[in-house]
Amino acid sequence: MVALAAFLAWTTPSVAQNAPEFTVGTFNIRYDNPDDTLEWRERRNEVADAVRYFDIVAIQEALPHQWEELEERLPLHETFGRGRDADGGGEACPVFWNRERYDFLTGEVRWLSLNPNAAGSIGWDADLPRIVTVVVLYDRLREQTIRILNTHWSHAGEEARLNASALLAGWSGWEDQSAEDLVILCGDLNATNDQVEVTNLMASAELQDTYDAAKYRCRKEFGTYTTFLPDNLANATRIDYIFYRGAAKVDWVCADEFIKYGVYISDHMPYHAVFK
Repeated sequence: MVALAAFLAWTTPSVAQNAPEFTVGTFNIRYDNPDDTLEWRERRNEVADAVRYFDIVAIQEALPHQWEELEERLPLHETFGRGRDADGGGEACPVFWNRERYDFLTGEVRWLSLNPNAAGSIGWDADLPRIVTVVVLYDRLREQTIRILNTHWSHAGEEARLNASALLAGWSGWEDQSAEDLVILCGDLNATNDQVEVTNLMASAELQDTYDAAKYRCRKEFGTYTTFLPDNLANATRIDYIFYRGAAKVDWVCADEFIKYGVYISDHMPYHAVFK
């Protein structure tokens, strides 16, 4: 019995050894458009399944009923956010987190415009309001604070994206010596990694791209925007990101394929990173 106990102690990882690992996912779930190849009612369960095992999840393009239905399907998570319209409706960028591991400290929604606190404000050459959801959590297992920024940049306005980049660099807290231990910025930036709005953000905020920092990728190279059609995977552009700053190592990243009735469950692929 003593030998068996010693063997089990040697082969079974301790809670402390496992505690540092955590997973982050980002997913543009596509707003509920009845003209889409696969309607929301047909894919909502699969969308929830795609992110339910991640510790922290950043969602984009969630209309109020989509957000509510995801919340119902993710009972182990809590969530925070707000719709981008002046009345609180419209698309949201909510953040979800594992309530068994994280404590919610603060949260706010800001608009990517000259008036970040003006609900519904539109910035520069964007054609719609664009937002960032900022949430600060306390990780009980790692005993550290985490600032999460979840955003969806303009698809129409280059100036709006450039200015959003500058705003987010400041809001990431990089100049504040008392800022959180770890910063994670997620979202659909509607720009590839070599475009100036993305490179400026990374340089100004001293952020690392999990795609480049990861020890392993599920495929040598991959994009994240495919439309609903799997045939587009080979030429998919990478416009969905998980950036970070702080003491953490990225072990694994992947853009996950979830197919129903022969098509993807969104026009973007869910992207996730495993931090050690």
